[in-house]
Amino acid sequence: MVRMLTGTRRHERGGLTLIELLVAMSILLVGIYAVARGFPSLFGNLDEEKQRTAMVRLAEEQMERLKAEPQLIPEAIAGHDPVSAAVINPDAWPDESVDPTTGNPRDDLTWVLGETFKVPAAQAGAAYAAHTLNLGPATVQDPTSVADYFQVFRLERLHRPDLTETEWVMAGRPLEDDQFFLDSAGYLFAPMQYPTARVDYCWVDDTGTPHWVYDEVVTNALAAVTAVPVRAAELTTGPIFANVVCERSRAKAMVRYTVMIGTPADVAPGVAVLERNYGATLLLPAEDAGAVMHVNYQLKTEPDSAGNPRRVPVVIEELTAPTQPPYRIDLKFGGIDDAQPLFDTDLTGAPLASPVSALVLDMMTGDAWTDVDTWIELDYIAGRLTLDWDDAAAPMTAAQARGRELRIYYRTLDGHMITVEKAPDYFLEDAIMQTYQDPNPALDQSDKVDYRYFTAQPAPGDAAYTQLVFPASAAGQAVAVDYLAGPGAPYERVSGEMHVVDTTSLGIVLDRPDVAAIVRVRGVSVKVRGWWHDARGRVQMVDLDTFLTPEPLL
Repeated sequence: MVRMLTGTRRHERGGLTLIELLVAMSILLVGIYAVARGFPSLFGNLDEEKQRTAMVRLAEEQMERLKAEPQLIPEAIAGHDPVSAAVINPDAWPDESVDPTTGNPRDDLTWVLGETFKVPAAQAGAAYAAHTLNLGPATVQDPTSVADYFQVFRLERLHRPDLTETEWVMAGRPLEDDQFFLDSAGYLFAPMQYPTARVDYCWVDDTGTPHWVYDEVVTNALAAVTAVPVRAAELTTGPIFANVVCERSRAKAMVRYTVMIGTPADVAPGVAVLERNYGATLLLPAEDAGAVMHVNYQLKTEPDSAGNPRRVPVVIEELTAPTQPPYRIDLKFGGIDDAQPLFDTDLTGAPLASPVSALVLDMMTGDAWTDVDTWIELDYIAGRLTLDWDDAAAPMTAAQARGRELRIYYRTLDGHMITVEKAPDYFLEDAIMQTYQDPNPALDQSDKVDYRYFTAQPAPGDAAYTQLVFPASAAGQAVAVDYLAGPGAPYERVSGEMHVVDTTSLGIVLDRPDVAAIVRVRGVSVKVRGWWHDARGRVQMVDLDTFLTPEPLL
């Protein structure tokens, strides 16, 4: 008998049907497409982060240089709107949708005021000494009026005779070669070789209230027939001047140099020369080695579409010369601008033999080399310089280059640049500021104060406290205030009280009530900012802040 086995049999499948395969491939392709579309954005984000990181590093390097030599930090860095001539608010953001853009710290923070340094010794066989401008290169918009854009002074500390005014007059007004006297009427007396001096002084109004003024330029009554007293004596509004407190005065003699655009051959006693090709180096007589100099200059500018001068975006790097083959320097940024060279004319407007995209300065000698030189190669895309010391045209060998510090200037397609914002060393009362008549606020900065004054007034909401209000140029900057407070004498002396100027009200309120007198208001902050354009053409910025109280060289 044959048995029949009945039941269900399970079949095992070893693959996918065609429909399942097509569905799986469609899902996979959609995923791959989504990932592929995300790659450009991912790479763009990575590139932007790389740019930001590089800019932060460059800003940190600049800040470290400033902190390493704080005495070399200028007295202030200021700017003016090229249209309205108003001082620049350092928090004003550049708006590139407006033409011309309003004043802002990226484009218009152009004036370096009071860069102070000691003249280095001249190199062997040279008749001149070279100083590389710390925040340069400089510009001179009108070569026929160099002194409007560039001022150079030698500073010398003067000492006051230990005499009262009566004793000094009775003794025949004696003065030694390094002495001065500021009398009670506000007239300065100094040796004949010093036509002007910068003085700090205290004056008293008709109510007996003391006032302090710092860094006022005064003509020497012994050297100028038309000498005038300190500006407090010229007040027409506000407190009524009574007299200067002679014992509370200090002075630094100023010897103004003739300035010109030229070459080392133009250097002569009393003449300061701005090197004509690039404006990055100041040339001075060799015999001035060790002298303390004070220089004001305008950073390199170029006209915008409306013809207004705006700051040129220049990257400045400092590094040690490469001495191992292939002698390459990888710059912080690639994409060097080959359409707009860094220099195509000299400071007089004359065309250079070839446009320059990268400038290399030897910080020891002031010698300048460029990518036009046959022994220097510039990779525009990668941002790489090769200094071939083995080339016969090179100015030195690799062994001779060892330890040399180089400063490199270049310009990128994305407009990378570093700006430094510095609050003024000293602010002054608005009544004093009103005595300064400046017919052209965009030019000669040697006697300019519109960026460094304050107004004292009762604080909003509580008249017992005092508010100080500053110009727009001080917005966001830190100040230290010394003042006298109390309901009556003897007053309490408050020193170094720190505040940050409010960016909206432009004011600060002092901590103590019943302020009797403001002794000193100092700027103590430095801000280093890095600017560039991202892949979408938008302005980007990073910044670093610190507090500095640099010691003067004199």
